[in-house]
Amino acid sequence: MRSKQYTKSYNIIILNIVAFFVGLLLMGCKTTKLDVSAPYQVKFLDEFILTQKSFKKIEVGGLSGIDYNGEYFVLISDKSKNPDIFKADIKIDKQKFQYVKFIDAKVLKCEGLNRFDPESIRFLPDHSGYLISTEGYINSNENAQILKVDEQGQCHKNYELPQYFDVNYPNRPRHNAVFEGLTIDSEKTGFWVINEIPLEEDGKKPKLYNTQSLLRLTHFNFEDHTADRQFAYDLERLVRIPLLPFGLNGATELLQLDKNHIIIIERSYSAGHGSKGNRIKMFLVEISSAENILEKQILKKYKGKTLPKTLIFDSKTIKNDLQYKFIDNIEGISFGPNLPNGNKSLILVSDNNFNAIGKQLNQFILLELIKSYR
Repeated sequence: MRSKQYTKSYNIIILNIVAFFVGLLLMGCKTTKLDVSAPYQVKFLDEFILTQKSFKKIEVGGLSGIDYNGEYFVLISDKSKNPDIFKADIKIDKQKFQYVKFIDAKVLKCEGLNRFDPESIRFLPDHSGYLISTEGYINSNENAQILKVDEQGQCHKNYELPQYFDVNYPNRPRHNAVFEGLTIDSEKTGFWVINEIPLEEDGKKPKLYNTQSLLRLTHFNFEDHTADRQFAYDLERLVRIPLLPFGLNGATELLQLDKNHIIIIERSYSAGHGSKGNRIKMFLVEISSAENILEKQILKKYKGKTLPKTLIFDSKTIKNDLQYKFIDNIEGISFGPNLPNGNKSLILVSDNNFNAIGKQLNQFILLELIKSYR
């Protein structure tokens, strides 16, 4: 019988051989290098690990969305039931975090909705409250929603969704993979949302090899509360071989920078790597000349134009600057206060999944947004 040490060494050798050949296979992957010629760049400034466990007897965790109105931040937890909206004061001085303090909390209350799984939150431009995107609970036939919510957490409006986002439509959403990303548009006439991974008939989930995995970046207008245009966005592949049988890559958040450019965050996760299973990439997407696919019911065989994307941030480049040498499950992004040099700051926040699958962090990342004037 082989010894345990021999078996372990043998398995490591086999894994390395597999990784080598997979690496060769992936030489032609989609968007792998940071583009220093992009119209926007980002620079890492600081990290803050929130160690506070609770606020007003509410567990602090699952922070999936963040936004800033110039005075304070709001964050939302992604509890399936009774999710919380937190108000927070985040102090930044000399390009460093000074503190993150919670100052209020409200429970999201929507009559007739049993399971929410909220993923993003934005201040409404008319100061009437918040816009919140949710994933619903597809396996129980509960639809994803886009909700207008007042400052007390009470729901007032659901937005009408195209039929392919309905659980009863043949091209239905996948479970736990709907509206992860949400941003108010630059003109403040509406907003954009994006699903995390492709609808069932729109394409494959990302694999270790290149696939066509198309998402729907959808714009809604505030005037009539309906979708008016939509563009196809192609996800990257998985970036690391899972050591356990689970891996995913999906879009977790959006932030519109100007009328032509949106940041899309992709999170690749490979199980079996402990706390180091996540890889976060930020892509700058140009939307001015995209093809409108709103009326296309299925994208599986789509051969049209997808959104051009440029890599502007890769968490691999900053891991040695982080306290624990890894980035966690980043699901939120917001503008922060302007920096002393006049540039905008960006704040990222991680969803620690309430530590349900292992020890994770409530991690905040501070970045500088640098606009190129070439």
